[in-house]
Amino acid sequence: MDTQTRLKHSANATYQVVADEAILIHIKSGVYYSLNQVGTSFWEMLDGTRSVADCAALLAKEYDAPLEMILSDLTEVADDLVREGLAEVVK
Repeated sequence: MDTQTRLKHSANATYQVVADEAILIHIKSGVYYSLNQVGTSFWEMLDGTRSVADCAALLAKEYDAPLEMILSDLTEVADDLVREGLAEVVK
């Protein structure tokens, strides 16, 4: 996935945050997914206006972590979210 890709939540996904971690549910399949604290922060940023790179920059600053590491991790998570039908690419 390109780091300039913008994502939004899929209409097929719902979620609840419990103890700073998101539990995602694919409505049609009923499959549950969980995200750690950083993944949850990323998920909550997916409104279709920010790119993966924008989100990585914000999270790197928030967690005082290397941007390259955060960007690599978020790109992988973004790919998984799209593949599982939980997020959609904004054109």
